[in-house]
Amino acid sequence: MLQTALQYSLFILFPIGMAYSAAADLLTMTISNRISLALVACFVLLAPLTGMDLATFGMHWAAGGLVLLVSFACFAFGWIGGGDAKLAAAISLWLGWGNTLEFAILAAVFGGLLTLAILSFRGSVLPAFAVR
Repeated sequence: MLQTALQYSLFILFPIGMAYSAAADLLTMTISNRISLALVACFVLLAPLTGMDLATFGMHWAAGGLVLLVSFACFAFGWIGGGDAKLAAAISLWLGWGNTLEFAILAAVFGGLLTLAILSFRGSVLPAFAVR
């Protein structure tokens, strides 16, 4: 019973975190540190309870750490935002090595398509209050 409840919580908490971060990013152009920290905290609490062994747990942390390093390099070059970098690392912590590359490719493709769509629908320059 407890195992089933934990599995359901995994299927609920992660998507809620993703939906909230997407909505926050869309509406405010910022991703709060609280979102990334909440995702990390949920992983730390739930992963061991699902029977994940210590080696797999460590590999998930390694995947998240590598993504954090790469994404902060992208942030340093101004290619992505800091919130995006932290969120990508938190997502990779949940996904582990097996799905992180697929996630990165899909995020790049769909992010690029979304950017092109926004640019094509935007008929004028950004208003002064939107440019900082």
